[in-house]
Amino acid sequence: MSDKNELIPDEDYEYERELADKERKERQQAQASEEERTQMLKKQEREREKQRERELAKERVELMKIKSGVIEHSDAISETPDETRKPEGFEKVTNFFYHYKIPIIFFVCMAIAAVYIIYDAVSRKKPDLTVLLIANNGLEFRTTEIEDFFEDYLDDRNDDGEVYCQVIACPLNSNSSDMSQTSNQAKFMAQLQTGDNLFVIADSNTDKDFVGIFYHDFPTEEGFEGNEYITENGFSLNMKTFANLMNYESMPNDVYLAMRAPIKTIKDSEEKMQENFDRDKKLFKAIVDDLTKKAKDSGDTGLETPPIKLKGSENSSSEEKKG
Repeated sequence: MSDKNELIPDEDYEYERELADKERKERQQAQASEEERTQMLKKQEREREKQRERELAKERVELMKIKSGVIEHSDAISETPDETRKPEGFEKVTNFFYHYKIPIIFFVCMAIAAVYIIYDAVSRKKPDLTVLLIANNGLEFRTTEIEDFFEDYLDDRNDDGEVYCQVIACPLNSNSSDMSQTSNQAKFMAQLQTGDNLFVIADSNTDKDFVGIFYHDFPTEEGFEGNEYITENGFSLNMKTFANLMNYESMPNDVYLAMRAPIKTIKDSEEKMQENFDRDKKLFKAIVDDLTKKAKDSGDTGLETPPIKLKGSENSSSEEKKG
């Protein structure tokens, strides 16, 4: 390999070497100056710390002299605290929020919740009738049609100037344990704690325990005996007339309208529920008479779609009579 002196002229080589030496010395000097400055700052900080310690020690001594009565006053102790600068304008607001942000956020959330509850209570429509839909066969997707159907027979019971029927859809399959069924059962059981909400739309999959709470004496009562659509569980909706009103051509033929028997509930007495039952029984009869007449006038032969057998379910209600 060729020597460097053979590749670079002597004058340039010497110049480059001097320049490199100069740069190295300047870096070394800058580094030394920085280290010296750092050491000086550390020394100054130590001196200030020692001075503060001496002043504090002196103040402690003077304070002890004042407390023991040796002296009454000491210039070494500032008895008047430095005046604290008071925040002004927007700074005052931010300072207040900084110190009280947790209670402020809490009360704001509470206020929003209260406003929502009040607004919901005032603006929500009050139903004149509530119908519980536990049939698990597709009717739960036709709550609007069911509401319209009942509203044709309803009066404005709460005098709010509007007739409104509310349908609470909670289709049940007692043999299922999925989350939706748990929620629907809880929803239905909650509605049973009141002496109102007496109408129930069910089908042959309805659990026998729930069927047991229905009123079963319609077949022997005046005004209902002899009606081919009346069964011990209620009013059979096995008719094309009703299916057409629901826009549900393939509606199963085991759907029926039941009423809860009057008993004492957690919320209401048996007397109160009996009063509600007597009121709703008139509505029940109006529906039975009207649909029966329409079915007979149209020569309704009933529905052809058989009951939907849910997985694991048993036919817990009696067979509905075909119209």
